[in-house]
Amino acid sequence: LGWLEREGFEYDYYAEAQLHDGTLRLDDYRVLAVSVHPEYWTREMYFRVKQWVFERGGRLMYLGGNGLNCEVTLDNDATMRCLSHDDTADPSSGHESRMHRTAESEANLLGVVFNYTGVMTSAPYRVLDESHWAMAGTGLRNGDLFGEKTLHERVPGGASGHETDKVSSSSPRNLRRIAKGTNPDDGGADLVCHETGNGAVFSVGSITWVSALFTDPHISRITLNVVEQFL
Repeated sequence: LGWLEREGFEYDYYAEAQLHDGTLRLDDYRVLAVSVHPEYWTREMYFRVKQWVFERGGRLMYLGGNGLNCEVTLDNDATMRCLSHDDTADPSSGHESRMHRTAESEANLLGVVFNYTGVMTSAPYRVLDESHWAMAGTGLRNGDLFGEKTLHERVPGGASGHETDKVSSSSPRNLRRIAKGTNPDDGGADLVCHETGNGAVFSVGSITWVSALFTDPHISRITLNVVEQFL
């Protein structure tokens, strides 16, 4: 929020429960940004955002990691209940995530989905597609690293980190991979973008991206490019 204010953008701020109950009317906005670690989502939230993006031209900025990963209910007594077991560590489960177990893989919307490779590590990203419009004005070329420094104290070391999301078989076929984190064991986050007619999704796949907005000018410029393009 401090970065949005520094860059001169006005915003409205909602709780996730307000997306669930319809208080947040998505059609009033051009861009929805979710950030850091939005792991637990209701089915209503997920499909409401997916329909807005795919059918009504919404633009989603997913500036987090391990997000939309577990289906929950929000009960009237303010209790959140998880509907899915954590079976994603077992490759034989056939599920890409806990959301996949009960609804569908969030990669259908986000383009990426969390898995455990690289967990609790952080590292810079490496550029894969310097020609993508999100990279405009960064001066970065294919193979360059960016996002080396963050303000993250639990898992320092880079903007791809803590928990990271990757492209999967459920990702949209028109998806473009812009960069990838250099975390160990091929555990780096995939930085991706895909378009859905008039709608679009930009995903960083990393919990530590936002903590680099004030420490890394490339992270800031890429995020700025996306906000401006989506507006």
